[in-house]
Amino acid sequence: MHNRIGFTPHIIVQTALLTTSRTFINTGWRMIYPLLPVFARGVDVEITTLASIIAVIQLFGLTAPFWGAISERQGRKFTILLGLSMYVLGTMMVFIFPSFIGLSIAFLVMGVGKIAFDPAVQAYIGDRVPYERRGMYLGIVELAWSGGFLLIPVMTWLIARYNWQAPFAALAIAGILSLIVAWFILEADKPVQRQHISFVKALRVAVSSRMAIAGLVLGMGISAANQLVSVVFGSWIEVSFGIQLSALAAASAVIGVSELIGEGVVTGFSDRFGKKNLIIIGIVGNIIACFILPFSNISLVFALAGLFFFYLTFELALVATIPLITEIQPEARAMYLTVYVAAVTFGRAVFTPISAQVFSFGLLANCLIAAALNGIALVAIWRFIDVEARKKKIEQMI
Repeated sequence: MHNRIGFTPHIIVQTALLTTSRTFINTGWRMIYPLLPVFARGVDVEITTLASIIAVIQLFGLTAPFWGAISERQGRKFTILLGLSMYVLGTMMVFIFPSFIGLSIAFLVMGVGKIAFDPAVQAYIGDRVPYERRGMYLGIVELAWSGGFLLIPVMTWLIARYNWQAPFAALAIAGILSLIVAWFILEADKPVQRQHISFVKALRVAVSSRMAIAGLVLGMGISAANQLVSVVFGSWIEVSFGIQLSALAAASAVIGVSELIGEGVVTGFSDRFGKKNLIIIGIVGNIIACFILPFSNISLVFALAGLFFFYLTFELALVATIPLITEIQPEARAMYLTVYVAAVTFGRAVFTPISAQVFSFGLLANCLIAAALNGIALVAIWRFIDVEARKKKIEQMI
């Protein structure tokens, strides 16, 4: 059922647009973690309080299947535009309510917009690009994840020059421009064959096999492991090297570059080398990074090197997972992607407050739990997921 709409040269332009738009969306979400101490001071609350609010907000990721049902009925373009609109509305909340409440509402609305946007984008690409080439195109879209971190130094500059609200103004403008361009460039796509799929039926199809369940465990394990470090690395930098925006900006830039490299590897090699192989390499590498990172704070240079390796291996595993996930349940692609997002978000939501509390025992404690979660993900991909083998079996039957 893949490539139902047809693979055309226009997908190149559309992929560029979606990657750019997603970069802005990811910047708004990813800047929270390294700048968590800055935002907490800006609204006069403790870091643990803000981390708890973020965890509650992440639970809204459980609404992802709802957005998947909308994507199946109304089309990918409609859901992409809806997600962008909600994101822009969220960025404006910190100006309507310049307080802890306003910041919390902003994170909530921006987060829900991202939940609607991301799977719709992946399904949009999945509909138009054959599985054999999908790793490259989805890898390009995933460059937006590292791109979000690479823009964080710009956000820190805006904060230093103006105030903690300034990044939200810049992201609102970028979001509005993305919304306008997407309106004109993306193709209308409300396929007749998807109009009458019921929510319950599509959800049942999305989790109807052992491989489908393993895919959810895989994404949840990788992301939860990363969350244990992402929530606290800004505080770790401050504790180790003092409160300085320049150190946080440097860490963000290094992480962005490492993820960009990881995404580049997936984009260039996943279709030839194998998505599953890259996932396994990434997870094993991240487990090794978990044992290195806590001991790298002997200097800022070593700390940045440790973060580089940790996020490089994480990104390699996560990005290689995405094209694989799009083919686990192709008959309910959008729905499965949103169930996957819900599972990943649930894992992150559970471990966000835990991360801040465990950090009281030091970064090593966070990294040991992260290594265990990675181990669970490794078992899921190694033992229970083999999309290529299933595709070959189906082809032989035909």
